Amino acid sequence: MYPVFLKIGSFELATYGVMTALGYGLGSFYLVRRLKKINLDADTFWNLIFIIFMGAIIGAKLLFIIVSWNQLGATLTDKISYIIKNFRYGFVFFGGMIVAIGALLWYMRRKKLPVLKTSDFLITALPLGHTLGRIGCFCAGCCYGKPTSLPWGVTFTNSASLIPPDLLGVPLHPVQLYESVGNLLLFFILHKAYQKPHKDGSILVQYILYYSVMRFALEFVRGDFRGDFLLGLSPSQCISLVACAAAFVIWKKFLRMPKNA
Repeated sequence: MYPVFLKIGSFELATYGVMTALGYGLGSFYLVRRLKKINLDADTFWNLIFIIFMGAIIGAKLLFIIVSWNQLGATLTDKISYIIKNFRYGFVFFGGMIVAIGALLWYMRRKKLPVLKTSDFLITALPLGHTLGRIGCFCAGCCYGKPTSLPWGVTFTNSASLIPPDLLGVPLHPVQLYESVGNLLLFFILHKAYQKPHKDGSILVQYILYYSVMRFALEFVRGDFRGDFLLGLSPSQCISLVACAAAFVIWKKFLRMPKNA
């Protein structure tokens, strides 16, 4: 589609990066207007946002490198060269989420913040930012779908996109847009749930449950390489199954509101 947002001479500003930045900005804007609801001071809030940003980038890149290691080049030098040259592309969302959550837990415990209550507050904005991030994927041509004969299949023709040359001009599932719409719907679900009485941690668990189900389903129409498969399932599907099962058990056993609440 449109992998380059702006080009001046040899300088190129990737659309993927622009949309990702806008996603973080929109999510932060949504949260900063609601800080009073959680009695969180501005300095601590922006520290949390910085930790999320860094954890998401580092974790997503690390998991991409792990699952794609054999595809990055024949030698270690080739692999390192590929990683450096293509650093702005190639991220696995679950890796970013895992590292960001771990870093947040460390920081919240250090600052003696209520972990579950703060997590509920922060997680509500994640699918809102992710909505724009997946539009960035669509523009770049990464995370592309499998070929389809459905009428809404999209055709990429820009050779600068991340679509393989043999798939240029071939109608593909717009899986990036599927997930973008799914994340937007998930944001409204969490936003509404947060406004109602809820147990601390329940919004976080709902996010993990809903997103895992959505990601598991969408992986079936993804066409890009996402690591070696186990029993016919991609690494992200395996993570989704584990996360979904854990979230469901926690929800049923500890967090479901009583009927008279």
